[in-house]
Amino acid sequence: MDWGFVRSMFVRAVLGLVLSLAILGRPSLARAEWQRAESAHFVVYSDGGESGLRAFTAKLEDFDALLRLFHGRAPDQDDTARKLDVYLVRSADQLQRVFPDAESAAGVYTAGPNDIFAVAIRKSTGLADDAVLHEYVHHFMLQHYPGAYPAWLAEGYAEYFMTADIQDKKILVGAPNGARVSNLLNGSWVSARDLLTKRPRALTERQGAMYYGQSWLLTHYMLSDPERKKQLSAFVAATARGEEPLTAWPKTTGVAVDDLERVMRGYLRSAIPNKTLVRDKQPDFPMVVTTLPASAGDLMLENQLAKRGPPKDLGQRLLKTVRADAARYPGDRLASLTLARVEADYGDRAAAETMLADWIAKHPDDAEALRLAGESRLDAAKALKDKPAEAKVLVAEAARFLGRANKAQPDSYQTLYNFAKTRVGEPGYPSDNTLNVLELSAQLAPQVAEIRLATGEALAARGRYADAVRMLEPVANSPHGGKAAEAAATLLKTIMERAATPGE
Repeated sequence: MDWGFVRSMFVRAVLGLVLSLAILGRPSLARAEWQRAESAHFVVYSDGGESGLRAFTAKLEDFDALLRLFHGRAPDQDDTARKLDVYLVRSADQLQRVFPDAESAAGVYTAGPNDIFAVAIRKSTGLADDAVLHEYVHHFMLQHYPGAYPAWLAEGYAEYFMTADIQDKKILVGAPNGARVSNLLNGSWVSARDLLTKRPRALTERQGAMYYGQSWLLTHYMLSDPERKKQLSAFVAATARGEEPLTAWPKTTGVAVDDLERVMRGYLRSAIPNKTLVRDKQPDFPMVVTTLPASAGDLMLENQLAKRGPPKDLGQRLLKTVRADAARYPGDRLASLTLARVEADYGDRAAAETMLADWIAKHPDDAEALRLAGESRLDAAKALKDKPAEAKVLVAEAARFLGRANKAQPDSYQTLYNFAKTRVGEPGYPSDNTLNVLELSAQLAPQVAEIRLATGEALAARGRYADAVRMLEPVANSPHGGKAAEAAATLLKTIMERAATPGE
């Protein structure tokens, strides 16, 4: 996500104070009506009116169709893939109800064990889309074409498609982003060596902004010529095998690393080509629009924040807000389940489980309520390290709730992954069934690093080293880096060593 890498501690402190006051004292204002549009590949939420909601959902489907066209995928090739949830909000304040530290973001995407979704701000002169489209390219690639891509290519590829100009009768692909080009023309470039070897997080904020522009430019250059596309494929294959980028680049492209900036600047000054796809009219993308209960205005975004597992202090402030808001909607599903989720994580777990028990008694097939009941018992068991017998009882209860949740709603990645966690520590872990459950959860949510890590480790434990490597490589090579990438890289090294040892 390209919304800043280094901020001053003073600004963060002030922002934190403002957000704390907002969560604690947010007044109950009259809220616009929230609606939900469900199409073939997306579920979009908005309080900005039905026409705008339909237009944005159609644009997302059009963009998905564009990616499928470029990658040779049929529209219905993956009917079982999970639809992406997108929340369209009217302001930065609303976005920060889900991502409190996203001070300057127009949109943010997250993929975690509890949910995968994006939040984007609507613009007064149209619908914000660049951030969502950029992240959707990452989402799409992890879903269908996961691999060990260099960071600059992963980001440059997203930037390449992000700027697609989708019109009724034509689509322009590969056009430059004005802000990026301005940076390239007027700013100091990141060295070619850093571009080829580093992730954006390893750079300063200013360098990071330039990195995205250069990544777009280099990706565009390599994709604009058939011979260069072959060279790019050879470069990716070489680095995936472990070859150093600075060695692989000249070998596969014939361009010395020290000459790369000159080549890129020359391409920038040229008439950069784009592709034009002509059609009779924009396709019709069927969708169903429904109006959500009034509780959505007060609690839907808070529920998404809770799914992200905010730190304890923010979670406790969130709990006060949710308690007050949920009280206004007795018997409402969103209010009841959001309060139970936040109460279990940051407040009174016993009260949360009582709420869930009451709700499940009236709604025995509510998969989310059943899953929350199972998750609560799993979390409670973690706290009983010195009481293994009691912890075992809670884990068994969790497994039963999760089993019921899976029966009510089969193939929910959250349910499957949590069920697999109830089997950790068993003799012979992972069993065939547990490994199957983990692999299915990773197949359903290939964007979630935590699930890939757990599945990769389980595959390695069963001696399926090649499968483990394929599972872990996308995490280790994530352009955003972070702890998950470091953990995956460490695990990959261990697996490689184990695979090379006779008898292993």
